[in-house]
Amino acid sequence: MRRVSDASAVAGGVAWVGLAVTEVLGPVDAILAFAMLVLVPLGVGLADAPRRDGSRTRWYHGAVAFQPAAAISGVASLVVAQGITATLLAVPWFVLTALVAGFGLWRLLQRGPWPLSELTLDAGLVYVAVGGGALLLDRAGVSLFFEPILITLTAVHFHYAGFALPVVAGLAGRAAAGDHLGRTRRVTTGIIAVGPGIIATGITAAALQIPFAGPVEFTSVAFFTTAVALFSIAVLVDVLPGRESRLQQLFVGTASLAVTASMGFAVCYGLARWTGGTYFGIHAQAFTPMVRYHGQLNAFGFALLALVGWRLAPPVSTARAPGIPFSRLAGGRRIGRDFLDRRGHATDAPASGMMASVDDYAWDAFDPDDVAPLVRRFYEHSGEYLLSVEPDWNRPWGSLVPVYRLFATRMEQLTLPLSTVASEAALRGTVAGVDGPDDHAGSRAWIRSNAHATDGDDRMTYVATYGRYVADGTAYLRATFPLPGANLTGLLRVENTDSDAGGLRLSSYAAPGNADDAGLYLVVGGFGVRLPLDETLVVEPVVSGRGDASAVTAVHEIRLLGHRVVTLDYNVELAPEHSG
Repeated sequence: MRRVSDASAVAGGVAWVGLAVTEVLGPVDAILAFAMLVLVPLGVGLADAPRRDGSRTRWYHGAVAFQPAAAISGVASLVVAQGITATLLAVPWFVLTALVAGFGLWRLLQRGPWPLSELTLDAGLVYVAVGGGALLLDRAGVSLFFEPILITLTAVHFHYAGFALPVVAGLAGRAAAGDHLGRTRRVTTGIIAVGPGIIATGITAAALQIPFAGPVEFTSVAFFTTAVALFSIAVLVDVLPGRESRLQQLFVGTASLAVTASMGFAVCYGLARWTGGTYFGIHAQAFTPMVRYHGQLNAFGFALLALVGWRLAPPVSTARAPGIPFSRLAGGRRIGRDFLDRRGHATDAPASGMMASVDDYAWDAFDPDDVAPLVRRFYEHSGEYLLSVEPDWNRPWGSLVPVYRLFATRMEQLTLPLSTVASEAALRGTVAGVDGPDDHAGSRAWIRSNAHATDGDDRMTYVATYGRYVADGTAYLRATFPLPGANLTGLLRVENTDSDAGGLRLSSYAAPGNADDAGLYLVVGGFGVRLPLDETLVVEPVVSGRGDASAVTAVHEIRLLGHRVVTLDYNVELAPEHSG
C-alpha cells in the first residue's frame, strides 16, 4: 500500500511540473494542487497502520485507491471558473479528504490519545478534511462571512499547517532520540496538534470584528509560529543526530530551517493585518509576496523535503499495533443476572473463579509463586465470596452518579454504589461456564449481585465473562461486560504488587508509549474504542497481629484522564456455606 502511495506521489509530481510549465494555475492554486497531487499521498503512505494480521482498514484502502482520481478532479476544479462545474469537480477531493479523516479517527479511536506523536499524526489526517471542505466552498463561490481570499487560503492552510506539519511532527516524535530539548519538543508538538484551530480562532475573530480582534489574530499567529520554530530547533538538536541516514538528516534538517524562516513571514502577515503596515513587502492585501516567501517555502522547502526525508527511513511507532481481537458479545436493553441463560451462553462446564488457575498468567513481570494462598483462592474460587463495598467518590463525580444509576439500574449492569453496601446487602457471586458468540468472550462468567436482598440505592449487579489473553509475552485477564448493542472490555495486565504480602494487581494502564494492549475498551461489532478511563484492582491478604493471613481486601480505583473518579474498598469474605 505504501508503494501505491509512493507511485501516486511520483506521478502527481510529474503532472504538477506539467501544470507549472504551462502556467495553467495561479500561484496560490498551484501550491494547493501540489498538496493534492504529491503531499497527501506521501503523508497518507507514512501514516499506514496495518493490523497485526497484515490487513488494513477500509478507510485506508479507500483513501489510497481513490486519491489519484480525486486529485485529478480537484486540480481540474481549480482550472475552471467558480460555479457548478467547479463545485462538482471539487466533490471527489472532499470525499477523499473525508476518507483520510476517517482513517485518522480509526487510528485514534482504537488506540486512544497516546502517545503524543501518534495523536499529532492523527490530527493531521483529520484536519485535511477541513481543507477539502474549504476547497468545495471556494469553488462554489461561498465565502460565508469571510473575505473570499480567506476561504482559498483556508484550503491551503489545512493542507499544509493542518496536514503536512502535524504528520511531520508525529514522525519526528516517533524518531526522537535525545532529550536536550525533549520538553520543548513535546510541548510544541502538542501546540502543533491544535495549531490550526488556534489560527482559525484568530482569523474568525477578525472576520466577526469582535473587540480586540486585531491583537487576538496576531497573538494566535505569533504563538503558533513561535511554537513551530521552537519545534524545528528541537528536531535539529534532539531527533536528527540519532538518525543513521545522512540523506534523511539533510532533507529533514533543511526542511526544519525552511519552516522556521516561513513562520517569520507568517508573523509579518499577521502583523500587517493587525496594524495595516507593510513588512518585507507583505501587507494585508498583497498576497503575492506572501505566496512567494511563505507559501513556496512551506510547499517545497518544508513539506516536500520533510515528507520525502522521513520516507527514506520511516520511523516505527512505539504504540501498539491495531487489531486487538475483541468479542462481539452484546446485550439488549436489559442485561441482568440471567443474561447468559437468556442468550444461551451458560454451560455446565466446571468453573469456580475469574481464573482457572493463577499459574496460567505467568509472564516476566508476574510470578504466581509470589501470590499469597488466600489471594490465589479468591481468583480461582471467586464465586464462593461475599463482597461488601465502601465507595469514596471524588468531586464532582459523586453528585453525578445518581443520574448514571438511573440508567444502570434499569439496565441491571455496572451499577456503582452511592454509599456503603454491606451485611445483608453484600454482593453474592456465582460463577458459570460460558460458550459465547466467539472465542474471545472467555470461558467463564462471574455474576455479582445483591438484587435478591435489596433494592433502591443499594441494588447492584455486575455480569462479566472472563478469559486469559496473551500478547507479545504479556498476560492479561480479559473481562467483558455485555451492554446494549456493545460490551465493555477490560484488558487488565496481571502483576505482582510491590509489597511482600503476596498481593495481585490488575491494571488497565498501558505500558509507557502506549506500547501494550492494557486498557478499557467500548466494543461495538468487534471494533474496540479505547476509553480515557483506567482502573486498577489490588487484592492483598489481611495479616493479623500474629502475622497470619486470615482474609483478603480489594481496592478498586477508577480514573478518568488521570483524575481519580472513585475508589471502591471491598471487604472480601467467604460465604457462610463455604467458610467451613
